[in-house]
Amino acid sequence: MYTVDDFIRTEIEEKVLPALREIEEIYQEIVEEWSSKLGVPRPRVLVTMQNIDECKCSEVCESDDACRLVTGEYYPDTATILLNYRSTLDTLLHLYVHHIQCVQVGVEKFKQIREAERLRLPWSLRPTEIRAVALSKRLYNTLCTQRVIKLWTDYVKSKIKTLDETYSKVRGIVKTALLQSMPYAQTRDLMKRLVTSRDDRAWTGKDTDRL
Repeated sequence: MYTVDDFIRTEIEEKVLPALREIEEIYQEIVEEWSSKLGVPRPRVLVTMQNIDECKCSEVCESDDACRLVTGEYYPDTATILLNYRSTLDTLLHLYVHHIQCVQVGVEKFKQIREAERLRLPWSLRPTEIRAVALSKRLYNTLCTQRVIKLWTDYVKSKIKTLDETYSKVRGIVKTALLQSMPYAQTRDLMKRLVTSRDDRAWTGKDTDRL
């Protein structure tokens, strides 16, 4: 019998979350190298599947505002960079520069500056963002070495592709079985088709449980 707990374990805990952690580990390795070069305390890196960027829905943003390209945020209180799993190396560097800015002026002052800018200015006119873009460009050749680019190209991109494929399969299962409240027996064939790695023994027997 294949249950909800089996689904969560095999599809989310054993596939989705480990893939996110693997991307985090690579990004953490990259920022540790950057911090060692610059003599800056290293930030923590977290990777999420949530859609995230430096724009806020309550803010005034141009339709093509570049803030939507920064698919992550920096949290000064915990020195944490939060990235969408599809983020680019440029995004990681941009948010790392915010970490540098925070280290330079201190957490409380950095938060005050950022909040004042957020309340009064759109993203593209905020001094901290303009300086972050400029400093990112100056630091790119120093920090984004061939080794760093190779790490991202060879490992992160492949993990992104794997996670995309896994997410597509799992989302299909959840939408069909949960959102439509279909009996498990009716979704069994769909699940088998979507999750190609499932052991055939999981699909035997008269299973009338619901996901």
